[in-house]
Amino acid sequence: MPLPSIATPKTVLASVIVALGLLGAMAWGAVTVLDYDDTIERAERDSRQAAALLDGHAQAVLEGGSAALVPIVNRIEQAGLARWAESGLDDALAAPGPNSLSILDASGRVVFGPAVTFDGDGFGGLSEGTETSRRRTTLVSAGLAGDERVILLVRRLYRADGSLDGAVLAGVPVAALTPVLNAFGDGLQRSAGLFRPDGTRLSGFGAEALGHLPPLAPGGEAVETDWRIGDAPPAQAGASILGLKRMRDLPVVSAVSVPRATVLAPWNMRLQRGLAVAMTGFLALLGLSWVGLTSLRREAAVRRDLTDSKARLEQRVEERTADLRAVNHKLIRALEEKERANQAKGRFLSAANHDLRQPFQALRLFHHLLMERLKEPRDRSIAEKMGEALDAGEKLLHALLEVATLDAGVVRPEIANVPVAAVLNDVAGEFQTAAAEKGLRLRVMPCALSVRTDRAMLTRMLRDLVRNAVAFTPSGRVTLGCRRHGQWLRIEVWDTGSGIPSEQLDNIFEDFVQLGNPERDRRQGLGLGLAKVRRKAALLGHAVEVRSRFGIGSVFAVSAPVVIPERAPEPAIPEEGGEAPADAERLILVVEDDPVQRSGMLLLLESWGHRVMEAADGEAAVALVRDAEEKPDLIVTDFRLPGRLTGVQVVTRVGELLEQAVPGIILTGDTAPERIREAVATGCRLLHKPFTPDRLRGALAAVIAERSGARAVHRQTAA
Repeated sequence: MPLPSIATPKTVLASVIVALGLLGAMAWGAVTVLDYDDTIERAERDSRQAAALLDGHAQAVLEGGSAALVPIVNRIEQAGLARWAESGLDDALAAPGPNSLSILDASGRVVFGPAVTFDGDGFGGLSEGTETSRRRTTLVSAGLAGDERVILLVRRLYRADGSLDGAVLAGVPVAALTPVLNAFGDGLQRSAGLFRPDGTRLSGFGAEALGHLPPLAPGGEAVETDWRIGDAPPAQAGASILGLKRMRDLPVVSAVSVPRATVLAPWNMRLQRGLAVAMTGFLALLGLSWVGLTSLRREAAVRRDLTDSKARLEQRVEERTADLRAVNHKLIRALEEKERANQAKGRFLSAANHDLRQPFQALRLFHHLLMERLKEPRDRSIAEKMGEALDAGEKLLHALLEVATLDAGVVRPEIANVPVAAVLNDVAGEFQTAAAEKGLRLRVMPCALSVRTDRAMLTRMLRDLVRNAVAFTPSGRVTLGCRRHGQWLRIEVWDTGSGIPSEQLDNIFEDFVQLGNPERDRRQGLGLGLAKVRRKAALLGHAVEVRSRFGIGSVFAVSAPVVIPERAPEPAIPEEGGEAPADAERLILVVEDDPVQRSGMLLLLESWGHRVMEAADGEAAVALVRDAEEKPDLIVTDFRLPGRLTGVQVVTRVGELLEQAVPGIILTGDTAPERIREAVATGCRLLHKPFTPDRLRGALAAVIAERSGARAVHRQTAA
C-alpha cells in the first residue's frame, strides 16, 4: 500500500484560501438571512403597535358619540318617532350631545338635523349581524353631514312590534381624527385608516377598501405579513405588512400598512453593500494568496541558507557547550566543598559550644563558692582575674547562644507601643562614659513619637549599633535621632568614623565578619553584633539600612511603624499576704550526670538554704521520687542525660507520678535550634550553660513565684 503523499505548502495555502472563502460565504449568507428575518419581524411589531395606538386614539373620539346616542334612542323608542316629532324634537334634544345629530324615519328621510348622505349603498346598505342583533348595535358608515365629511354612528329605532321605525345618527367630523391619522400614516410609505369589518374605509389614507379582512373579535388584533388587496396579482398590487386592531364596542377596525418594498429597502441596500464587501474581500484573499505563494518561494531559498547556517552554529555550540560543561563541573565541586565545609563548621561549633559549656559551668559554680570563702585580698585578686577570663569565654558562648536562639525561631516578640525617646535615652546613658573616655560627643536628638515594636529587642539592636559607632569612631561625635517617612520612623545612629567601603556594605551583616581586625582581637568584639541586629529586625518586621562614605562616617537606621503613644497602665499594687518568700527553704531534685557539676550544684543550692535530692540519670530520679517520703518542690535537670529519658521527660514523668505538675528548670549547653524548640515547648524555664549563680537564683525565684501565684488563683477560684 503506497504511503500518502505529504501536502506541500502550496497545497496547504490553496486549501486554506478555499476554506476561508467558503466560510466567509456561509457566514455572509447566514447573517443576510438573519437580517432579513429581523427586518420583517421589526416591521410586523411596528405595524401592530401603530394599529393599537391608532385604535386607542380613534376609540376615545368615536365612543363619546356612540355613548350619546343611547339615551336619545331609549327616549324615542318609549313613545315612538311620530309622537316625538309631534311634541317637538328641538326641545327634546336640547340636552348636550354630539355636534352633528340627525334623525331619519324608516324610509331614510331626515326628520331632524342636517341632511345626511351615505357612501356606498346608503342607509339601507348598513349591515352588521342579524336584524335582532342590530337592535342594540351601533352601526358605522361614512358620508356627509351637510358639507362636512363625517363618520356616521347609527342606532336604529324599532316600534313595539319590532318593525323599523327610523334611525338616530351622530356625525363625528373626520377632521377630528386627521391629526391622529397623520401621525400614523403619510399615504406613501405607510397608510393608516379606520375601516369597517367588511374592508370599507371610513377615514384615512391609502386604498378605498382593503377587501375581505380576517375575522377579528371585539378588541382583537392581527398582523398580515403578505397582504394584497382583493385577488389582484403581485404585478398590479404590491404586498404590504398590515397591522389590524378592532374596537371593543364599535364595528371599526384600525389598520396600518407598510409596503414590503419599503420595509425591505434598507435590507436591499445592506445586501448590495455586503456583496460589494464580500467581493472586495475575495479579491483581497486572492491577492494575499499570490503574496503567500511568492513568500513560499522566498522562504524555500531562505530555508536552505538557514540549514547551512544551523549546521555551522550547532558545531560551534557543541564546542562551547563542552567548555561550559567543564566549567560547571568545577563549580559544582567547589560548591560541594563549600557546603561540606559549612556543615563541618556547623557541627564543630555545635559540638564545641555544647562541650565547652560543661566545664565553664562547673568553673563558674566553683568560682562563686571560692569567692565566698576567700578572705585575703591577694587570693581574691587572683580569683577575680579568673572570673574575668570566665566572663570573656562566657561572652562568646552567650553570643553564639543568642544567634542560635534567633535562628531556632523560639523567640516570641512582645509587641507594644514603645516611646522612642525613652529607648534612645537608655541606650545613650549606657555609653556616655565610654564615649567620654574616647573624647567623643554622644548626642540624642529629641523625638516625641512612639513605634510598634518589642522594647527589649529594639534596645538591644540600638545598643549593638551604638557600641560599634563608639568603638570605630576615633574622634568626632555619635548622634542618635529619628526621621519620619509616612507611617515609618527611621531610628538612625550617625558617626564620624572611618566609614565602610561600598563593596563591604553587604558583608558586614554576616556572622563573624570584622573589618579592620584581621588578628581577631577579642577586645574589638566578636563580629556578631550586626548579624544579631539583622536577625532581630527580620523577626520584628523592621528594616535595617546602612549608608557610608569611606573616610567620612556611616549611618545605620532601623525603620519601625509609627503609632500614637498609648497611656501607660498604672502599676498593679501587690496584695498583702500569700505564699512564703521566694528564698524560703525548698526541696529541690537535681538530676545531672556530670559528678563535678552535680557536686557544685549541691553546694550552691545548700549554701542558699535549700534541701537537695540528687540523681545521676532520669530513671534514678523517677525511682528516687517514687520511694521518697517527701516530694520535691521543683526539679533542676540537665537536658541530656544517660539512659532513655531526657530532662524534659524526667519533669513530665515526675509530674505524672505525683499527679500534679512540678515546675522545672532545664539546663542545657546545646544551642541547636531543634533542641531549643523542644525544651521551650515543655513550659519549663530554660537556662543555657554556662550561667551565673545569680541567673540560677533568679530562675528559682521566678518559678517559685509563678507557683505561688497559681496556688493563690486556685484558692480564689475554689472560694
